[in-house]
Amino acid sequence: MTTTNYQKLSCPVARCLSILGDQWTFLIVRDALSGLSRFSEFRDSLGISRNLLSTRLQHLCNVGIFEKRALPGSKRYEYLPTEKCRDLQPVILTMAGWGNRWFTDEELTRVECRDRRTGNLVDFGFVDRQSNQVIGADNLIIERHKTRLPGDKKLS
Repeated sequence: MTTTNYQKLSCPVARCLSILGDQWTFLIVRDALSGLSRFSEFRDSLGISRNLLSTRLQHLCNVGIFEKRALPGSKRYEYLPTEKCRDLQPVILTMAGWGNRWFTDEELTRVECRDRRTGNLVDFGFVDRQSNQVIGADNLIIERHKTRLPGDKKLS
């Protein structure tokens, strides 16, 4: 959907951008993860043109982010998040947290996450797989590998 072909770059971030990197696609995913599923709901939420929304929804179905399902007794469809889509929720919520921190506009809608059971606010972080302890971003070492690590899922 973008004018740049990020798929030629051997980087997982670039590959994600090749699917989600235009100005509308990520917002459509955000809305779907918030419970919207119908064409009119996406259009009303975003103010996006019908043609552009139709193109983006078709793209998201083609890459397995959404499943298109006919509404019973209607000629209309709903667009449901797949597991591939739901895996984007931490990314979107992390971006929202960053926006909450760095944009202080009065009219900005703030996003908060709460534990469904306790009602407590939840922050996102990096968790050590062995100790289950939260690791601060300053204590991370970012490594790049040419091949998949053992246990990594194959990308589709």
